[in-house]
Amino acid sequence: MKWCWLFLFLSSFTYARSPLVIDIISSENFSQRYKEFLAGRSVLEVDDFHPSTKGSHIEIIEMVLLQQALFLGGEHRPVVFNPKPSVNVIEFSDLIAGDSLVLARSTWHEDLLDYKGSLYITEPLVEYGEYEAGFYVTKRNVALHDMPAERLNQLTVVANPRWKVDWRALNNTDINVVSFIGPWETMLEMVETNVVDAMLINFSVSESLVLNFEGREYVPINELKLLLPDSRHFVVSKRHPEGEQVFNALNTGLAILKQRGILKKALIESGFINGRVKDWHMVNESMLMRALP
Repeated sequence: MKWCWLFLFLSSFTYARSPLVIDIISSENFSQRYKEFLAGRSVLEVDDFHPSTKGSHIEIIEMVLLQQALFLGGEHRPVVFNPKPSVNVIEFSDLIAGDSLVLARSTWHEDLLDYKGSLYITEPLVEYGEYEAGFYVTKRNVALHDMPAERLNQLTVVANPRWKVDWRALNNTDINVVSFIGPWETMLEMVETNVVDAMLINFSVSESLVLNFEGREYVPINELKLLLPDSRHFVVSKRHPEGEQVFNALNTGLAILKQRGILKKALIESGFINGRVKDWHMVNESMLMRALP
């Protein structure tokens, strides 16, 4: 692509300038997986977003798209990622105070409503209706693999009520929702030990949709999926001295990436928009229908 070559040409002039410091979550080893995905490439020349590492791929793709958007929006300084504990990221405390500039991970719009006075919110990276997830059960629990939608009232699914979008989506079905506030790894352990039947997880990037976590395998219930009814956005601090400049660049660049079809291409190739489940039954489809004009 011509614009990729333009990135490479122009980027050679940027590295003498002070870098932009962008926060990432330290606990998920995103930095290592990000390096593995780039495999020596400049982030500005990436135009193939297929996964090259295990685990959820969307976080890595967001790190790439954010930098490409910044560059297209006129912000040509190199980026340095600053790992931070997830609790600080979730609470937006450093962004609100102006101690952090921007997060390298998108956030649900609903979670940002109370912070609009302190945070700039970009145009959506993930549009309403694009985020789908599956009901993951243990691979050995064969009896649940082909559960029909008519029997969802017999299914128990663990969810964190603080994850507002997940919680609202699940409670718009006949599913029995079990509340748990804690790490998602513990929630998955509840599935492993049969405390609950399933956990809501965005679909695995593997060909078979199997999720492998610490040597244990989990599979989605066949032919069933759930819409997570919200859009996802990058956020920038309003109190940071560079906040307005970076927000304008990021928003401009995202619009260009969207117009060129790069955002949708990245979401599809990364497996986030998963073609393997395109025709699966959406158990809360009424939520999407209510949102349509």
